[in-house]
Amino acid sequence: MGTMNIVYPPSRYAGLEILSCAGGHQFRAHLHDAYVLWLNSETGEHYTVNGGSDVLQTGAVSLIEPEVPHANRSCDEISSHLRSFYCSEEFFQQQYARIYEKAYMAPLGNRVIEHVGLWQNLTVLHEYLLGMRDTLRADELVLETFSRLFEACGGHKIKPARDVGDKRVAKAIEYFHVHLDVPILLEELAAMLGCTSYHLIRLFRLQKGMTPYAYLTQLRLEKARNLIDSGVSFSDVATQVGLSDQSHLTRQFKKRYGLTPGQYKKQRMPA
Repeated sequence: MGTMNIVYPPSRYAGLEILSCAGGHQFRAHLHDAYVLWLNSETGEHYTVNGGSDVLQTGAVSLIEPEVPHANRSCDEISSHLRSFYCSEEFFQQQYARIYEKAYMAPLGNRVIEHVGLWQNLTVLHEYLLGMRDTLRADELVLETFSRLFEACGGHKIKPARDVGDKRVAKAIEYFHVHLDVPILLEELAAMLGCTSYHLIRLFRLQKGMTPYAYLTQLRLEKARNLIDSGVSFSDVATQVGLSDQSHLTRQFKKRYGLTPGQYKKQRMPA
């Protein structure tokens, strides 16, 4: 039997909680007062709901309505990671309004969604929420993931933004340059620019080929490189570019440049 690790981390989103259960566990018949959106990112999951039993395969996602009894256990306890999202009706309504800019109309119901893209989105979002370091990135992942969920459940697909001349992206970038050292919230930035958070993400993808978080991260890392060249300590560099700590700087820097800050600094030192 694998080593079981169950985590219920705190959440910054009202109406959204997550559960991480690695190593396998048998959850006997139980219910929740919220929608349960769940998957196993490593193996299949035996489950029972509404009197029927089946196996939820990797690549598929299950959605169970509030107050509906269900039970589940992993097919392979050694390689198992059950990832669950508990979403209130109000949370769904809020995300739907942010994405579609209109009221949420119909309940989602009990269903299995065989959609590898959604399964991947939820896995990435879940992993990020377990060790969240940047709220801007988390907000982007929430909107993009639940947009795919609503689409997979029958909602219409939102067309890509087409206004390449929209000046709000340039204004956002100006704001980034001035506020590299502080946390930036997607919703506050979008409100300042007079659009929804989801529309701002779409505008960035259209004009820059990346999300606001990805663009901001590039700016932060370029400034970090310049600060290192100027002899600023790594801990001060992290603070001045808005990263949570030196380890966060190291991970992001290596991902971008292929070197740790220390390796980079050593190469830049005169012989």
